[in-house]
Amino acid sequence: MQFSFILVDDSNDFETTLEQIKQFDDFLCVAVCQTKKEGIDKILELKPNVVFLSINDGNESQGSISFSLLSELHEYLEELPTIIVLSDVKEAAYEAYQRGVTGFLLKPIDPNELRRCLFRFQKTHKALFADKISIKSNGDYNFIKFHDIIYLKADSNTTDFYLKSGKVVTAFKTLKHFEKLLPFFFFRIHHGYVINIDYVNRINLGKNSCYLDNNEIILPFSRTYKENIDTIIHRIS
Repeated sequence: MQFSFILVDDSNDFETTLEQIKQFDDFLCVAVCQTKKEGIDKILELKPNVVFLSINDGNESQGSISFSLLSELHEYLEELPTIIVLSDVKEAAYEAYQRGVTGFLLKPIDPNELRRCLFRFQKTHKALFADKISIKSNGDYNFIKFHDIIYLKADSNTTDFYLKSGKVVTAFKTLKHFEKLLPFFFFRIHHGYVINIDYVNRINLGKNSCYLDNNEIILPFSRTYKENIDTIIHRIS
């Protein structure tokens, strides 16, 4: 099982922090944000399991990354993702726990402390995701593992699931309905397509084409979802 995370960090050493977290294969980076606004936007859009929030000093200058990010998130979300605060200021730990964050790590990050923090998260969130989706079609229920789905295709008010086995399962609900039920490794790239990025082999920006399943499947992507394409490239790279 993989968990998604976002790093919100405007410090000069954010790349070092990112590399430390990426040592843990069960945690997949979906975005790195270097402003408070970008952090809020990406958290609301991508709904990560974990947010690493870097608080590097006590300054609350306008637009800087600070604890005020948590207050703004509460305006939109009933429940926040797991927040782990990173700081080079030891005194920030008190405010962090006052605000109900899950963890606090002092910079420079001790790899052993990071490991303990992430292992605690995994232990308490084993049931965070189901690994299957239920698809009903005329009284016939198909229970399909997410990792067996290559892509989904919209067809009027129905959705076709294209599976690794070569089978196609049709569901009598819209693509938009299923998009909300899919885990974080599915991305919409076109009005008519949602793909599982585990099957992406190639992206050609010049041809607006996405190649899946050993280049056997070629799907178009549209400018509307170009930001999702950029995120896929960033994640795979």
